[in-house]
Amino acid sequence: MGEKESCALLGQLLVLGEIITPEELRDAVRRQQSSGERLGEILMSMGAVAPRQLERALRVQARLRGKPEPGRPFILVVDDDTEVGAVVADVLSGGGYRVGVAQDEAEAMASMTAQDPSTPALLVLDLRLPEYGGVELLARLREADDTRDLPVVILTGVPELEATIHERGLTISAFLSKPVSARELLEVVERIICGESQVCTAATP
Repeated sequence: MGEKESCALLGQLLVLGEIITPEELRDAVRRQQSSGERLGEILMSMGAVAPRQLERALRVQARLRGKPEPGRPFILVVDDDTEVGAVVADVLSGGGYRVGVAQDEAEAMASMTAQDPSTPALLVLDLRLPEYGGVELLARLREADDTRDLPVVILTGVPELEATIHERGLTISAFLSKPVSARELLEVVERIICGESQVCTAATP
């Protein structure tokens, strides 16, 4: 894994959002390691980010990571519809999981490639995304060593894309078509999480 991929989520968000360059991030990380300052403060002192840009990135970071509750399996929901993403997150939170929400491909990739304690145990992925789409995002995740085997549940309103996923040889754990009941979603997620890890939560509808 390269230096860019090993950086914190905030740095990943700023680089993928083309707010800072990878070189600026590397310089800031080196300064952080020697000074102990916050990464955002260093980037502002370097003139690499404006306060509003940093504030927005910090809000996105908080949304991606969910509430910090150690011991609960972490699930990342990727859906560009903010209302749908919030509903799915509420369902999963009610089932005993910690949940983050990404609204586009860049946010999802930042969350997947930032190496920290909140690496997702499972991804709930919509296929209609604003940039290059959920199928291509899935392909990129399957090409990367760290996410090749990540459990992915497709939750989409485009059921015909299931054939495309299989034709491309992309592995998924489940394919669900919208609308789906809270009970069905929780049952599928619990079956996958419990199969992947001994840390399991009792999902309740």
